[in-house]
Amino acid sequence: MLEKLKKGLHAFMSSKFMDLVRKAGRSLANLFKHLLLPYKEMVTGKGITRRWLFTTFSTVGVMLIVTFVVSVLLINIYYYNTAQQVLTQRASITADYFSETAGNTLTSFNDSEFFSAAQSFVEGFEDKEKMELQFINSKGRVIVSSSGFEPSSQTKLPDYEIAAQTGDIGTWNGRNENKEHVMAVSYLLNDPTGNSNRAVRLVVSMQPTDGAVTQMIIVISVIILTVLMFISISSTYFIRSIVDPVRNITNTAGAIANGDFSIRLKKQHDDEIGDLTDSINAMASELALSEKAKNDFISSVSHELRTPLTAIKGWSETMLTPTLDDPMIRRGLEVIIKESQRLSGLVDQLLDFSRMQSGRMVMNFQKLDVIAEIDDVVFMFAEKAKQEEKRLTFYEPDEAIPVLADRDKLKQVIIIIIDNAMKYSESGGEIYVYTSVSDGKITIGVRDHGCGIPADQLPKIKERFYKVNNEKGGFGIGLAVADEIIRKHGGEINIDSIEGDGTNVTVTLPIADVGNAADSSTPNEPKKEEKKDEQN
Repeated sequence: MLEKLKKGLHAFMSSKFMDLVRKAGRSLANLFKHLLLPYKEMVTGKGITRRWLFTTFSTVGVMLIVTFVVSVLLINIYYYNTAQQVLTQRASITADYFSETAGNTLTSFNDSEFFSAAQSFVEGFEDKEKMELQFINSKGRVIVSSSGFEPSSQTKLPDYEIAAQTGDIGTWNGRNENKEHVMAVSYLLNDPTGNSNRAVRLVVSMQPTDGAVTQMIIVISVIILTVLMFISISSTYFIRSIVDPVRNITNTAGAIANGDFSIRLKKQHDDEIGDLTDSINAMASELALSEKAKNDFISSVSHELRTPLTAIKGWSETMLTPTLDDPMIRRGLEVIIKESQRLSGLVDQLLDFSRMQSGRMVMNFQKLDVIAEIDDVVFMFAEKAKQEEKRLTFYEPDEAIPVLADRDKLKQVIIIIIDNAMKYSESGGEIYVYTSVSDGKITIGVRDHGCGIPADQLPKIKERFYKVNNEKGGFGIGLAVADEIIRKHGGEINIDSIEGDGTNVTVTLPIADVGNAADSSTPNEPKKEEKKDEQN
C-alpha cells in the first residue's frame, strides 16, 4: 500500500499539471523579482539609477500619501456628515410629527401621559429595523425605546446633554456601552413654557457606514498599489533600456582602458545609446590597430637591434685580448661590452613584452628544482655585487623543491627582481634572497634595504611602462613581463615597500609534488655555516 502511494505521488509530481504549476511558480517569482528590482536598486544602487529612482519614488510616494490621506478624510467627512444630516433631519421630522400628534396639550402632559403618548407613537414607528427611537423625559431619562429595552439610568446621553445645554439639537458619534459604533441625535420637543427638557432621540448603528468607508479605503489602497506596480514596471524598463546599457558601456570602457581591445558592445537600439555604442566600438578598433602597429614596431626594431648588438659585443670581446696594452682602449672596450650587454637585456625585454601583448608568449613547462635555478641566478649576480660593493645573500634550504615551470622564463623573472633590488640599493647595501613553503606553495622572496617605493606609486608598480625613478634607466616593463610570466605559471607576485626602508618582492608558485617539500610558514634561514654569501 505504501509502495503504491509512493508511486502515485511520484507520478503526480511528474505529471504535466505539476510541470505547469512549477512553470507558473517560476514566472511569478521572476515577475516579483522584476517588480522589486527598482526598490533594490534604490537602496543598493548608485549613480544615475539610485538618483532617478529615489527622485521618482519620492515624488510619486509623497503625492500618493497626500492623495490617500486627503481621500480618507473626504470619505470620512462625506459619509459621516451625510449620516449626521440625515439623522438630524429625521429627528426633526419625528419630533414635529409627534408634537402634531400630541396636539397643544403636550405642555400639560404629566409624566404618565407623556409616557403613554410616546409609547403609542413608538408602536407605530416604521423604521424600527433601521434605527432606534427613544423618548426622554424632563429628568433626562429614557422612558420609551423602540428596541423594547430601557437603557440603564447610568447610561450617558452626550447628545441629550448638549441639546439640554444649548436648547437646540445635540449630536454624538461614538461607542455605546456594548462597544458598538453608533450615532445619536437628540431633538428637544416644542414647549412654549421652555421649562421642559423632553426630547426625541434617534440612535443608528454606524457599522454599515464603517463598512462602506473601509471598502472605499481598500479601493483607494488597491489603486495606489496598482500605480506603484506600474511605476515599478516602468522603472524596470528604464533600468534595462538605459541604465543597463550605460553600465555595460562603462564595463567595456574599463576593459579597454586595461588593454583589452578585442571587446565589442552589441548595439540594441538606434538612439543616443546606440550611437555611443558605435563610438566605443570604433574607438576600440582604432586602439587595437594602434596597439598592433606599436607591437609590430617594437618587435621589428628589437629584432633589427639584435644583429648589430651581437656583432658589437662579439668584436669588442675579440679585441679585448690579454695582450692589449693601451689602458684607454681596454677601458673603452669594457664599456662597450657592458653597455652592449645592458642594451641586449633591454631588447630581450621588449621582445618578451611584444610577445606578451600579442599573445605569442609560449611556455615550455617541465618539472625542475626551483632552488637550483635561484642558486644559478644568485651566482650570476655575484660578480656584479662585488663590483658594486653590495652584499647578496641566498638563504638556501636543505632540500630541493620541485615546481612545474618554464626554466628560462622563471630565471628571467628572478633576474628581473634581483636586478631591480641591485639597481635601487646603494653601495654597501644588502639584498637577501629567501624561500618559504606553505599550503603546497613555495614563496621566493627578494628583500633589499634600498630607497623603497612611495605608497601612492606602489599600486601602479606592475603596470606597463611605469617607472618609479626615471634616473635608473630601463623601459618600465620588467615587472609587467615578470607578472605575466608568473600568472601563466599559476602564481602571483606581491610587492611590499616602505619609502626609505626598502622593498620586499615575493613570488608564489604551486609546488609540483608537495610530498617532497617540508611545510613551513617561516623563511628558510639555515645556520650560519650553511648560509651562502656570494659576496665572500
